[in-house]
Amino acid sequence: MKETLVFSVIVTVVFMVSVGAPAANPTPATRPERIGVYDSRVLAYAHFWSEAEQREQSKMFAAAKEAKTKGDTNRLVELKAQMKQRQEKNHLQVFSTAPVEDVLATIKGQVELVQKQTGVSRLLSKWDEAGLKPYRSVEKVDVTEQLLSSFKLDAKQLKVVSEIRKHEPLPLAKAKELVREGKL
Repeated sequence: MKETLVFSVIVTVVFMVSVGAPAANPTPATRPERIGVYDSRVLAYAHFWSEAEQREQSKMFAAAKEAKTKGDTNRLVELKAQMKQRQEKNHLQVFSTAPVEDVLATIKGQVELVQKQTGVSRLLSKWDEAGLKPYRSVEKVDVTEQLLSSFKLDAKQLKVVSEIRKHEPLPLAKAKELVREGKL
C-alpha cells in the first residue's frame, strides 16, 4: 500500500512537470517598463530640412508658379492655402509642442530600431504632459539623438538644433494665437 502511494505521488509529480504546471518559485520579474522621450521641436526642424520635405516644397512652389503663369487662379489659391497650412503646422511643431506623428511616420524604420535598441515600449514627446502622466514612475530614456540621426543635417542646421534645445517651447495655445495673428 505504501509503495502504491509513493508511486502515485511520483506519477503525479512527473505528470505535472510534463504538462507545465506552475513551478513553486515564480519566474523572475520582467524588466520594468521604460519609455522613450524625444524633443519634438528638434525632430520637426530636422524633418523640415530633409531631402524629401525640401523636394515636396519645391514641387509645390513649382506648381504654384506654373498655375500663376497659366492664369489658373483657382489652382494658385489652392496651392497657396496648402503651403500656408504646411508652414503653420511646421511652426507649431518647431516653436511649440504640436504633435509630430507625421514626422515620426517618415522615419518609421528608425523609430522601430531605436525602440528595439533602447528597450523602450513606446515613444512620447517630452512636452506631452498628458501622455506622460500615466508614466510618472516609469524610467524615461531620451532618444532624441537616435531619432535625429535619421536626418542629414549640416553644421548650420545642427547649430540651430542646439539653439532650439536651449529654449522652452511656446505653450501650444499661445503659438496657435500667434499663428492666427500672422506673427509665427
